[in-house]
Amino acid sequence: MGRSRDEDIALIAGLLPQVMGALMSRHPMRTGDWGDITMAQGRVLMVVGHGSGCTMSELASRLGIGVSAATGLVDRLVERGVLERESDPADRRVVRVRMSPAGLRAAQEWYAAQILHMGKALSTLSDEDIRRVAEATQILHRAVTGE
Repeated sequence: MGRSRDEDIALIAGLLPQVMGALMSRHPMRTGDWGDITMAQGRVLMVVGHGSGCTMSELASRLGIGVSAATGLVDRLVERGVLERESDPADRRVVRVRMSPAGLRAAQEWYAAQILHMGKALSTLSDEDIRRVAEATQILHRAVTGE
């Protein structure tokens, strides 16, 4: 007899953090001219890069972190020249974050490095297993995002 639905959910909840941790610790990633961009910084680039920027609170919400943590990540990326801060013309108290031209290049390089990184990490899987993982990842993405 197989596992119950609750047992499967517990298995997923237990394995996902281990999988992500192993991906990050066993397969370090460098991003071309940008050197080391952390996973958290890369996520910021992906969120800010979709659209015309966002407020700090929107960024924090999309990343599932506090505004102070988002501010720290943005500070480091502004120092590196990949993000820019600007005042919101509708409300001067609001700070918007957007990609700089260099940031657009950094995000593209980070994404390309991520694909190579994942390819190396999954190199022992068969083509069929890669297809199954891709399909399962799409299913999981739809379930958690509603898209």
